[in-house]
Amino acid sequence: MSSRQTAHDVAATRVAQHDHTTRSLVMLHGIYGRGRNWLGIARGLIAARPEYACWLVDLPHHGSSGPGAHGDTVHGLAQDVGEWLAHAHVSPTAILGHSYGGKVALAMAAAAPETPLQVWVIDSTPEVKPPSGSAYDMLRVIRDLPPRFHSREAAQTALVDHGYTVGVAQWMSTNLVRDGESFRWLLDFDAMERLLLDFFATDLWAVIEQPSPRHDIHILKASESNAITPEAVRRIEAAAGERVHLHHAAGGHWIHAERPEVVTALLVQALH
Repeated sequence: MSSRQTAHDVAATRVAQHDHTTRSLVMLHGIYGRGRNWLGIARGLIAARPEYACWLVDLPHHGSSGPGAHGDTVHGLAQDVGEWLAHAHVSPTAILGHSYGGKVALAMAAAAPETPLQVWVIDSTPEVKPPSGSAYDMLRVIRDLPPRFHSREAAQTALVDHGYTVGVAQWMSTNLVRDGESFRWLLDFDAMERLLLDFFATDLWAVIEQPSPRHDIHILKASESNAITPEAVRRIEAAAGERVHLHHAAGGHWIHAERPEVVTALLVQALH
């Protein structure tokens, strides 16, 4: 069963087997995504762990959420989600974030050192580094394309012509909305750029290297992704111990879409 809630301009969907769950997992998507990207994994998790409810959040500027109230930054989005949780009376057992959402999850942990919390960071990094990668490159590509398309397929073809895979092009085209006789982007790409620039400039190593005794942090590194640099992997390995855990899995940056069974199995096994 699922239900939709919106408060403080943040939209989220609850996915659960029943109304009387005792644990909650808040799931945060990456840049250009939306909460429903994690629906398959949420369904697999609650089938095996029916005590859990999964909350699929649309981050500010994404999906059905508004722009947020605390700025287009990692910490701003973390504060927006935190206020939504308080308003919805959700006390998360765990927070999971992929890519951009992973850094937001770390920022939420940084803001709540006294709160018992398990944090899952899926192929994201606490480090500062120069802006790069396919998500950042997408900004230039979108700005080179027409603002409107006669069909989703036309947009997908244009993205493939710029070097993206069919899968990425199909996923990105879900951000198009019909407007009259054509389709336009739902996303505000100026806001996306502000968010990405802050992502690359935000240092959250303290959450991992000086973890709160109330936190249990799990980081999943996808083998075919460079989102976490080798130097960052070494620092995470050095911090690993009772409260910090590094998992390696075969797959690319979008491992939750490519190999959802791997992510689901890990969560089923290791969630509190």
